Amino acid sequence: MDVTRFSRHVVLYTPSIDEVRRLFDMCRSELGSQASLEVIRRVMSANPAIFNAFARREKYDFTNPSAEGFIALLPVTDEGRKSLLNGQFNGADPSPAHIAAQHEKPAAIYVWAIYAPGRLAGGVALAFQQISTPLYKDVDLLAWGPTAAGRRLIQTAGFKPLEVGEEGHQHGFHIYRRSPHHTPRPAYDTYPSMTEANTVTVVRSLDDLTKVMAIRSVAFLAEQACPLEEEFDGNDLSSTHLLGYVGDEPAAALRIRCFADFAKVERLAVRPEYRNSRMAFVIVRAAHELCRKKGYVKVYGHAQKRLMPFWRRAGARTFEGGQDFAFSDHEYTEMLAELPRDPEAIAVGADPLVIIRPEGRWHLPGVLDRSSARPATNPTGGERSRRR
Repeated sequence: MDVTRFSRHVVLYTPSIDEVRRLFDMCRSELGSQASLEVIRRVMSANPAIFNAFARREKYDFTNPSAEGFIALLPVTDEGRKSLLNGQFNGADPSPAHIAAQHEKPAAIYVWAIYAPGRLAGGVALAFQQISTPLYKDVDLLAWGPTAAGRRLIQTAGFKPLEVGEEGHQHGFHIYRRSPHHTPRPAYDTYPSMTEANTVTVVRSLDDLTKVMAIRSVAFLAEQACPLEEEFDGNDLSSTHLLGYVGDEPAAALRIRCFADFAKVERLAVRPEYRNSRMAFVIVRAAHELCRKKGYVKVYGHAQKRLMPFWRRAGARTFEGGQDFAFSDHEYTEMLAELPRDPEAIAVGADPLVIIRPEGRWHLPGVLDRSSARPATNPTGGERSRRR
């Protein structure tokens, strides 16, 4: 979450115990919290950095603050982390042995509670910024997300569900990994991110495809006067699309089409206001990594003559037998990027559950992985057999 964007209208501060009491009375029914005020006082006394309040900047008065939301983050010990993940942690009355002191490096940071309606969600970005100090910066964050609104908020912040059995947990936990031993997300699945400015995701919804079309309309229809039927050429619904973000703003788009022994990267478009960023290189790198994961070592493209220097820097070259040609009123040349083979590319013989995961999410267990835990009952198959 971009602090400068999300939190400009919000103030974060440590509230008094009277404000804490008022906040909990105000939102207890929504959060379903069982923690008593005495428990909160005890936990805050052990580590006062745990509890922060939010207020809208235009309403904030230092001499008489009035909190409108809050976030409670529990730095937990190694014992506390294990207790969280195995279901033994008492969220209503945490054991002192599970709470790390202010001077101690925690084993994890547990998002104990968030109440941040509307624009106050920017306070969450401020709170996360505060746990980027050397003591906390490489510590994973854990969140439960018991309500639909809570899950949406933590997923927007970049938390991912922990699968059943992962790290020994049972069900329902989300994690934002910051520990150095953790394998980074692949270049084509980095959005959203709390730490990276330029990120990429695979398009998986009509809403995302609409963003792709809007970006391409700016670049090709408006700037290059490309006829609409030539830009939207009938290949969009049979392609993989990447969407690049600067912060949370859709900034770039790219299309990939796959053939027998090569993939074609095309329709790269970057909004004018982001062309001085590294967004174009980031999304092309992501496209190459996705092609490698699918087993391709040749990525082919048609480069406008004026943009050939960019494509050379991105790893492509002209090749013997390649042609110069023209279409849609521009001159093009054929170029080819030859990539190292991915030893873990998805191929026949891979885990069948990996192969059926969502495009670009092969590194994460999906909904069908979870369904495999159920026994096969063949509900329609049995009915067909009886009809026969």
